[in-house]
Amino acid sequence: MKLTSKFIFILALVWCISNAYAATFDDFNDGIDDGWLRYNPTSGKFSFPVESGSVAYKLESSWGSLFNPGRIASINLKEPVRSQFHVEVDLLNWTYNWGEDIGLVARLQEPVPSFFLPKGYALLLRNDRDGKPNSRKLMIVKSVGGISFPIFLVKSRVMLPAPDPTGDYRLKFWSDSGGLWGQIIDKSTGKAIKLWNGTGYADRIYTPEDGEFKSGRTGLIAYVHIVGYKAEGVSPVFDNFYSGADAPPLMNIKH
Repeated sequence: MKLTSKFIFILALVWCISNAYAATFDDFNDGIDDGWLRYNPTSGKFSFPVESGSVAYKLESSWGSLFNPGRIASINLKEPVRSQFHVEVDLLNWTYNWGEDIGLVARLQEPVPSFFLPKGYALLLRNDRDGKPNSRKLMIVKSVGGISFPIFLVKSRVMLPAPDPTGDYRLKFWSDSGGLWGQIIDKSTGKAIKLWNGTGYADRIYTPEDGEFKSGRTGLIAYVHIVGYKAEGVSPVFDNFYSGADAPPLMNIKH
């Protein structure tokens, strides 16, 4: 059958649209992470414990050393590289460690390095120097790779109520209207945790696009930002990962 140029154009358009809006959902119930690329320069451990009643995904790394701090990530290769993104994950558990940053990455650049932190943006929950709840922060950072430390783009000063490892939360990270946005939901209430921005409380953090990384991969990351006395490593437990270009479907959250 001879295809007209118009029909070929329509097929190409449908293919482009379907790929642009392809999305990923992984509940890790099969106990494997096929379709994920493991970033593991400090010989960490990837496992699938049962947490909050279902199989989840645990990323675990020791604190490492001053010149080789603990860091571990898993990069989602199940969808096309995208510019506009909306990525979410349940955060079910972590430890009361000093200097622990855990969360989501987006627009991560390839090739993924074997030693230095990957380039891209991240939404991170930070356990700061004393490990106490009132020192936890939600922040958006940019990693430029090499020997450079991640750059703070925005961070909350106080979280109300402060997230606790015994609770279940959902991290949300997305791009929209010329900016990058982050939020953390308490799944026990279905409400966003309040974040102090210097003048008042808001239900999300925001930073304008800086234009450095325009597209890339999504995934999960955890690393140690304080190495030394009392540093213990990182060990977050994630579940129900979603990544797409548009807002995801409503989650079944207990109210």
